Amino acid sequence: MRLLTILAACAVVLGLAMPAGATLLADLFGVSLTVDGSGSFSNSWAPSSGTADYLVDDNWSGYYVRPPHGGELFDIEAIYFDDDPYWAYVAVVGSFPVPAGIEFLGSIIRPGDLGIDLGSGALDLGVDIDGATGEVADTDSGDWFQADTPFLAQKGLTNYAGGLPVGFASIDFYDYGLSERGYGTYVFEVTIARSLLGGPSAGDYIGFDWTMGCRNDVVHLDGDFDSQTPPVPEPSTLLLLGTGLLGAAGVVRRRRR
Repeated sequence: MRLLTILAACAVVLGLAMPAGATLLADLFGVSLTVDGSGSFSNSWAPSSGTADYLVDDNWSGYYVRPPHGGELFDIEAIYFDDDPYWAYVAVVGSFPVPAGIEFLGSIIRPGDLGIDLGSGALDLGVDIDGATGEVADTDSGDWFQADTPFLAQKGLTNYAGGLPVGFASIDFYDYGLSERGYGTYVFEVTIARSLLGGPSAGDYIGFDWTMGCRNDVVHLDGDFDSQTPPVPEPSTLLLLGTGLLGAAGVVRRRRR
């Protein structure tokens, strides 16, 4: 009976794969953050995977010449993207506390939502970061707005409301426990099923936009898929697969008798 239960569970798992609950920044992208004696990052930002797309956006390094408005508190350090045949993975590193936000000049600044461009040149999908639900919604330009309107450091879109919900991504938020230039370091990671991204092919474009509600700093990453999304099996094929596994269990039981 125990073997029958295990094989039945295997039939379900084959139909619905789930991502590993690993820390993406360290275990997938191979990035370990460190600081030197002056309190500045001393680590390599390059991912260990040759297929990962990434952008280092530490504005204090002069990468974009100007520092972020509001200083290090709003500095986005880096963003990473990679994929496998079933999942897409994103990690964002910065000094801004996500998802709690922070009080600044008498207002609570909230994190923005993750915007995804699937090649249209607009934000085709939104992932709820502000509410920490991971909801994925099919969006258009009318669904996006700037959350903290008193702050217009960089005008533009930060969060979405409405749109057509299509599913949920898995989100992990954590304090890295590292102080850089006197401020904490925070990471959020998103794992999203490729089926929610339209079942992309290898080489297809994907872009990501993220900022906080005041747009004191903004990051944009252009990437592309490295893996091919497997075709979705016909329902009859899944039924035959499950029936075959259960039949195999029956044969094993009869042989044991």
